[in-house]
Amino acid sequence: MKKVFSLSVLAAILFSCTRPTVQSVVAKAPIDSLIANWGNSWNNHDSAAVSNLFTADALLIDDNFIGTTTNEIATQWISPNINMVKHFKSKTIQEWTGTDRAGYTGKYQFDAVVNDSVVAKASGVYTVNWIKTDKGDWKITTANIHAIPVKK
Repeated sequence: MKKVFSLSVLAAILFSCTRPTVQSVVAKAPIDSLIANWGNSWNNHDSAAVSNLFTADALLIDDNFIGTTTNEIATQWISPNINMVKHFKSKTIQEWTGTDRAGYTGKYQFDAVVNDSVVAKASGVYTVNWIKTDKGDWKITTANIHAIPVKK
């Protein structure tokens, strides 16, 4: 009887000492603000802001260009196009997020403007992947951008 009582007390102590599980809060990537920064930087014709969205070794692929560094992307893709983009808009197709990585796929559209005249209505799809840096900034590591040809 003493053994049963002792085991019962021991079991009660063990179960009462079990700490309840605490759900940890996981800070995920702010996808909405990352996409807003992308669109606002283009709409404001701010090539430095667009360039600063990328990691130094970022990869950008579009229909006519492959860039493997921020310098290539800035000089050969952003600078030639930054002043033509007006009214950039994006619509989410899919997104994912974690504590230090995030991704977004969406449809885009904008007006291509030359000499204050709309010369084309551009649209397409794009996928962007971000990584959180040691400083806490979110930077684009890869971007795939593809235009959808206008039907005639």
